[in-house]
Amino acid sequence: MKTENALAAEFALGLTRGQARNDMAARMKADDALRTQIEDWEQRLAALDATGDSDDASLPPTGQFEKILARIDAAGLQLPGTRTQRSDDAQWKDVGPGIKSRVLHVDRANNRISVLLRMVPGATYEAHAHDIEEETLVIEGDWNIGGLHLKAGDYHVASTSAHHSVGRTVSGCLIHLVTSLSPKSESPCL
Repeated sequence: MKTENALAAEFALGLTRGQARNDMAARMKADDALRTQIEDWEQRLAALDATGDSDDASLPPTGQFEKILARIDAAGLQLPGTRTQRSDDAQWKDVGPGIKSRVLHVDRANNRISVLLRMVPGATYEAHAHDIEEETLVIEGDWNIGGLHLKAGDYHVASTSAHHSVGRTVSGCLIHLVTSLSPKSESPCL
């Protein structure tokens, strides 16, 4: 865990961004010690100005650093051999009454698809069979399959050839589902 001094330095350098920066700015208003640390860092960093020139024309335009950081964030960091989907760019598709699906990953070689399912309160999910194992993680809300009641954080695996009865949510839910791409799996999420 970072010290308050390290957090203050990152804030003064402009490395704290987005909601974390907004949260820190709000904390500064209420926390004199934090505000003092940030001001101290700002003074130290200002002293590093190599030009020694107070002429504003020699400085980059106001907000230039923030624009650079925004472009970096917009491009997104892609680690070698990885792919990232941002929630801001999510594409949800209606797949049934009160059910939306967001495809996260398709693995054709292994006949698998990873999706998020968002269901409104009272939504039902069709009964279906499986031709491969189906994994379900409840992220938010509740999910009921027959007599099985799942809540946020619960994980469920249906084995190959298992059959799920109609699924229901009382309060609505967000589920991460890894299932078959094959039409014979009868999964209604596609």
